[in-house]
Amino acid sequence: MILKGYLFSVLYALVCLALAFVLYKVGVDKKITRKIVHILIGFEWIILYKTMGVSFHFLIVCIIFTLLLLLSHRKNLMPMISSDGDNAPGTVYYGVAMTIMATISLFVPDMILPFGIGVFCTSLGDGLAGLMGQLMNFPKNLKIYENKTLFGTIYNFIACFSVVSWFNGEFSLGLSIWFVLAIAAFSSILELFTGRGLDNITITLGTSLLSFALIYIPGSENYLVPVLLTPVIIAFANKKHALTLSGIVAAIVVDLVISITLGNFGFCILLGFFIGGIVVDKIKKSKKKTKQNQDELEKRGDCRDHVQVLVNSLVAAVLAVLYAVSGNQIFVVAFVAALAEAFADTVASGIGILSGRAYDVFRMRPCVPGLSGGMSIPGTVFSMLAALVLAIVAALFGRINASEVIIITFAAFLGAVFDSLLGSLVQVKYKCKKCNLITEREEHCGIKTDRYSGLSFVNNDVVNLLGTVFSAAVASLLYILI
Repeated sequence: MILKGYLFSVLYALVCLALAFVLYKVGVDKKITRKIVHILIGFEWIILYKTMGVSFHFLIVCIIFTLLLLLSHRKNLMPMISSDGDNAPGTVYYGVAMTIMATISLFVPDMILPFGIGVFCTSLGDGLAGLMGQLMNFPKNLKIYENKTLFGTIYNFIACFSVVSWFNGEFSLGLSIWFVLAIAAFSSILELFTGRGLDNITITLGTSLLSFALIYIPGSENYLVPVLLTPVIIAFANKKHALTLSGIVAAIVVDLVISITLGNFGFCILLGFFIGGIVVDKIKKSKKKTKQNQDELEKRGDCRDHVQVLVNSLVAAVLAVLYAVSGNQIFVVAFVAALAEAFADTVASGIGILSGRAYDVFRMRPCVPGLSGGMSIPGTVFSMLAALVLAIVAALFGRINASEVIIITFAAFLGAVFDSLLGSLVQVKYKCKKCNLITEREEHCGIKTDRYSGLSFVNNDVVNLLGTVFSAAVASLLYILI
């Protein structure tokens, strides 16, 4: 049987390549012939599974094919499956992904069927999406991300749903319809947002691992939301330049910590703050051509780096870990309060800029909207509403009760006021020697600014961090007292 496996797998691969070669020679575009091979080669998994099962032989075949594909790419031996302009073609990445999963299956035999799901979602799902994109002349306005089209993504999802449904019925995997939909959606998301041929790795590995978790690990559905939405959020942040590369890395780390410790609930609270922050930043950007340019006032720009990400979410991440270790509800309340304060402060800043008027209540004088320490009536009202919204979201998950909603809202609002207090009296501000503008920047008008007020080591990032600490502490104290 093992010998038949080697023989049949080689013969089948040769037939696939021969078909692609003939089509290429008669004038079919190699983008299409490559996708045809991409689709057909997935059926190698069935041959190897039926003849070799979970064995070193399965792995050996994967390694051999990967090496041959790499050699072909280097020497351009098979132009009908080559990929122009890439350091390595998608077919090589496909072989690498199969080799990785075959290796994992040796140590975790139950992985073999999820491995099959991953392979077929890559071959049929990704392959059909690409093929249909080549064959169908879709309007450019139907492209939804980079060069990926809406209809290609729909074909991908339908193919992946069919694949998972077939595996579920054929091998009695016991997946609910919702899990089948989730796996198909995740595979389609990975195909949509992963480029340069790397989707052959991300789809195969990601879909296999998610399938394994939903089949064999009880409670894994509690982490479905972050699994499904994290790739979307990362791609969106990168596309809209909402985060720098370091900011994306920091956001992923925080996302992982909070998602692992608090699951769907923690991720959704974090997501609410993240989306709110992006919306407010875009509001600020839209005001840049008004009387006062925000870039002249604030030290940071619209694109947040790892420091801005961490000062707003580090306290929440620590509290999530403390809850996972202790199981004490006080850390859940403090966690929501910390993110609610960051959200409230961000909203207050954005709405304050829109209002066009601000007042420094701690120094009893008007100030420029957007400058730290300033407050406005609309900004103050909406900051409380923002904190309340995030608390209500937490309540909808059943993780906090009505009294805890009030505690979180009050603590977050106090934290936002405390942030303004520090921004007014303690945060460092500078004055431009040329135009006399009060700013948070150390340089303005091309020259170094002079320190005008505040402590030199307390900038906006320090103030934001202390605001989240303050809110978490107030929420914890009120929780204990009430």
